This record gives sequence, structure tokens and C-alpha cells, in this order.
Amino acid sequence: DYPSDVLPVHPRVAAEGDQLATCLQACRKYGVQLHVWKVCWNLGHHTPPEVRQRFVDAGRTQVSVEGKPSTFLAPHIAANFELERDAMLEIVRRYDVDGIHFDYIRYPNADCDFSDSARAAFEAWQGKAVGDWPKACYRGGELRADYNAWRRGNISRLVQAVSEGAHAIRPQV
Repeated sequence: DYPSDVLPVHPRVAAEGDQLATCLQACRKYGVQLHVWKVCWNLGHHTPPEVRQRFVDAGRTQVSVEGKPSTFLAPHIAANFELERDAMLEIVRRYDVDGIHFDYIRYPNADCDFSDSARAAFEAWQGKAVGDWPKACYRGGELRADYNAWRRGNISRLVQAVSEGAHAIRPQV
């Protein structure tokens, strides 16, 4: 909802303008702090369908245990990590916001991510192959606890990178 150099810009920005700048101006006028909530990973109902499809086609979305693509980006993919990090830091650089918050900073549910790239990344993280994929990492599977630890690590890595980057740009954020 702002003219981003990092994210695909929603078509309504052309018609309605920079909503973040407008909000910030109103907040400052009335002495209200602005804490931006960034929806992370989720390509849900506000994402234009053609943008969502580009991410699916590029293999950058999570996959359900049934093998269907989801509307959530896969946190373990470097390009997705960089997109989320850079978008959050772009806001801190461009706008005098008082805080930033992560929304949807999670996996959508226990049924995702069972993509081929998640398998490869998890196997690299644990240092061994998963023989019975995805069953071994799904609910009740012998590797589920390790898989959940890997998933949490993917989320924590983004939060840490954004925190460090934001505070380097403006320590008071």
C-alpha cells in the first residue's frame, strides 16, 4: 500500500496514493504513534492474483502435505527471507514510524511446508536424509519435533535480522 522498491506495489496505490505516508501524516498531526503491521509470508486475499501466481510458478510458496501449493511464501527460501527482511527495513528507512510489527509471522498450519525445497533444506539442517517424507515430519512422525525446531528457526532468523537491521537504521524503533 505504498510505492515500494522491494514489494510488488498494489494497483490501488496508483489511484489512492501512498497510504503509509497519509497515515503517518495524520498520526503526526494528532500526536499518535504509528506502528506498521507487516503481513509476512502470506499472499492472501490482498495480493493480486497474477502476483500470487508468479510466486507459485517460481516454486516459492509452501506446499501442503497433500502436495498442493499454499498462499504462504516458504521462509527457508533465501529470496523469500530477503523479500520480507528488505520490505520491513524499507519501511523503517523511508518512513518515520515508531515501530514495526510482524503479522502472520508463522507457518499457516501443521500441514505446510512439505515442498521439495523444504525437504532439501531440512535435510541439510539436520545433516541426514529423511527416508519417509513427508510422513516422518508430519503430525506424529518420528522427526516432527526436529522439523518444528527447523521451522521455528526459519521464523526466528527473520525476526532477528529485522530487529538488528531496524535498530541499526533507527535505534528508537
